[in-house]
Amino acid sequence: QVLNDRGIGTESKIVNGIIEAVDAGADVISMSLGGLGNPLKQRAYKRAIEYAQINNVIIVSAAGNSASNAKRYLPTAIDYVFSVSALDADLKLAKFSNSVKDVSKGLAAPGVGIISTDEQGNYKEANGTSMAAPFVSGLIALMRCIDQDLSASEAFELLETSGTIIDS
Repeated sequence: QVLNDRGIGTESKIVNGIIEAVDAGADVISMSLGGLGNPLKQRAYKRAIEYAQINNVIIVSAAGNSASNAKRYLPTAIDYVFSVSALDADLKLAKFSNSVKDVSKGLAAPGVGIISTDEQGNYKEANGTSMAAPFVSGLIALMRCIDQDLSASEAFELLETSGTIIDS
């Protein structure tokens, strides 16, 4: 866990969390977080993500909720990362969701009206790319149960060729 109880964290804590997860033997890292990038932040994220890539750990990240281009946000803009935008019930890009057209591994998943739990353990509906990213990371984890050596590029190709093309 790299964010506090209010969902706030630092880049250094997130980067160190990636490294710790890889060292702990993670197969897939799901990151329902992110923010605007800059060259300094990008360099730090890129090093940690390269470490994950060398160790065949797949990273999935929320694309962001600014109705903008995910290419401007980290860690989702890093080439190795699966960037996940949010879809509504009509399989349309959610109004708040960042677009993943300009990232290397852009996908979309349900992200509107997703049942989740709040801080008290009660059920509630939530919206966001942070709700969408776990659908993809969960699916990749299941794929890794079948083929433990499945690479990120193989996983992306399977998801891209078997999914429905939408305007995301």
